[in-house]
Amino acid sequence: MKILLTGATGYIGSYLTEYLNKEISNEVIPLCRKLPDYFKDWRNEFEVVECDVTQLDDLKKKISEKIDCIIHLAAFNDVISSQEPEQALIVNGIGTRNMLEIAKERGCKSFIYFSTLQVYGKELQGTITIDSSIECADDYAFTHYVAEGYCKMFSSRHGLNVSVVRPSNIFGCPVHPKIDRWTLVPATFCLTAYEKNEIRLKSSGKQNRDFVSLEYISKCMESLIEENKSGFNIYNLTTETLFSIVEVAELVQSCAKSILRKNIELICESEFPLASNHFLARNNLLTSPKKEEVQDALSSEIEKMLKMLMEV
Repeated sequence: MKILLTGATGYIGSYLTEYLNKEISNEVIPLCRKLPDYFKDWRNEFEVVECDVTQLDDLKKKISEKIDCIIHLAAFNDVISSQEPEQALIVNGIGTRNMLEIAKERGCKSFIYFSTLQVYGKELQGTITIDSSIECADDYAFTHYVAEGYCKMFSSRHGLNVSVVRPSNIFGCPVHPKIDRWTLVPATFCLTAYEKNEIRLKSSGKQNRDFVSLEYISKCMESLIEENKSGFNIYNLTTETLFSIVEVAELVQSCAKSILRKNIELICESEFPLASNHFLARNNLLTSPKKEEVQDALSSEIEKMLKMLMEV
């Protein structure tokens, strides 16, 4: 299986590149704008494509003729999307359209697009399914939803098999410490615990989140590639279980005590929100892990991140 993976040097992309490459029958082709020095060894292992997804002509020249599957991850994250909304619309929207054009021209068997659960809103309530109403609250969610529209259009017009995945809050130790996603929970708590001996929340921390691991996401991708479902399909990738922000902060606090061997102060700067939001985001792809398994995975990945910071 020849798999082209865009955004390959990002947080999810780098993990997925190395995960899928473990399967001997896979030939993974990482695509990125420019390969960072800390991934220079990839040149010995992969046919790396350096190209901007917004440049269709370059994509056509540099991407090989035969591709079985495209996993499209290249996009502005939530932070950059809020800072550069116009460019986010181009990268997340037109960039996706360009990759769909490549999939059409190369006769790809499947196209997998990484969207976000945030298309349903920020502070979710009630039961969320793929049929729930769309409530984009920021440029990050909106530009991903625009990209979803292109996915649906290309599937309908050109018969592409397209899977849109909407993951919840993804966690896990990055492949390399220089991958700049230390703003995510729980990574940001690990960073401030290590650097400042504290974890500072701007809220009460009562907000609930559905945390899903990089490993689970990768298993879901494996399943999608193998199944190769026809037509246009949407999947929520969740664990169907909740942890509050403050619970995760306390988990980091506990892990830091044993790994860093120091006491970490946990500070909540506000009493708001006064109550937690409760929701159930239904997973319609693979069986969700149990809450105990998610908690074990959180603890394990937190420990890995703390050890990574100690070694930098």
